[in-house]
Amino acid sequence: MSDRPPSYQATYQVAYQVTIGAPDRDALPRLWQTLEARATPNFFLSWQWVDAWLTTFNPGCRLVQIQCESQLVGLALLTCNEEIRHRILRSRVLRLGRTGNAVQDQIWIEYNGLLLDRQHEHSAPAALLQYLLRQNDWDEFELGASDKAVLSRYAHPDCAAITRWSAPAYGVNLAALRAAKTDYLASLSRNTRYQINRSRKLYAADATLTFSAHSTPDAILNLWPQLADLHRARWGNAPGQSGFANPDFVRFHQHLIRNGSADDRVELCTLSRNDELLGCLYNFLYKGRVYFYLSGLRAETDPHLKPGLLLHAMAIQHYLERHYDYYDFMGGEARYKQSLGSQHCELQLVSFQRPRLKLKLEQLARRIKHLTPDTQSTDDHQQ
Repeated sequence: MSDRPPSYQATYQVAYQVTIGAPDRDALPRLWQTLEARATPNFFLSWQWVDAWLTTFNPGCRLVQIQCESQLVGLALLTCNEEIRHRILRSRVLRLGRTGNAVQDQIWIEYNGLLLDRQHEHSAPAALLQYLLRQNDWDEFELGASDKAVLSRYAHPDCAAITRWSAPAYGVNLAALRAAKTDYLASLSRNTRYQINRSRKLYAADATLTFSAHSTPDAILNLWPQLADLHRARWGNAPGQSGFANPDFVRFHQHLIRNGSADDRVELCTLSRNDELLGCLYNFLYKGRVYFYLSGLRAETDPHLKPGLLLHAMAIQHYLERHYDYYDFMGGEARYKQSLGSQHCELQLVSFQRPRLKLKLEQLARRIKHLTPDTQSTDDHQQ
């Protein structure tokens, strides 16, 4: 990737200068956090997440910087590796905040993209792609998972946008509930409310039911083995199944917990019946938004016992009372997300492909044979 810093007039009549070079790891934290303060809230583009990614994986990445009138307005960490598909197709793929290594990328970033000054979030993405198209050492620019509306800002007529993964994202508007002076349960359908209340009564019939929120590193890490056991029991203990079977995944999140908890950005919500743990929710808290990342829930043989529904309902009420603005279930078509929230966007993982013959033939073959893209499942972060 060339470090040549061309300037040009974008279609939005804003002059941007894009440079790509080796990151200065000593200067990067201050640089990133200064721009982060002027950016639209997103935990996956926060320094906490980026620092954990850099520390855990030490990826060979380049730093993208976008300036407007000598002011820094955009940052990203860009990787490039050769991907082999169908045994014979070789493609040089650029990615933001991901490595292309399935084991490392199991941490599953969402709402991906450039870290942007909020005044430039609509125009700067096109400036990056226009810059990249001046280089000839890549075939695909893969971006995601991200909001479909955000991805459209990167579109360029010289690149085909190929959707590799998509899923709706659900959530609960806590600010709207608070403004309406409505409890969370009262906002749900009669059937969902009934299932939650029935579960609560059954669990509490002859025991004490306790909801807790743990925010210190020691408290979260003390519960970590139990969360891991519950998660592996649900998703499996083989490579590519539960993230807790992946040492890189575990190391990443342990780093995130030790550093993010200090700023009250990581929290573990638990539900216990007497001393028996029924479930855990692993959440990220950032600028008024709660990101539900994954859960560990006890498997019940009684279909009337729904620890997940109950724990989410109690957690959402907890965050409503703590004056958070939004509870985000993020991507995935799980039925409980539809029951507990409403869709707020569509997430997609998109590959912007240059007009290479090999890529055109690949897409033609997929259309003819109705092949499924080689992507991750709609619940890839294994909630």
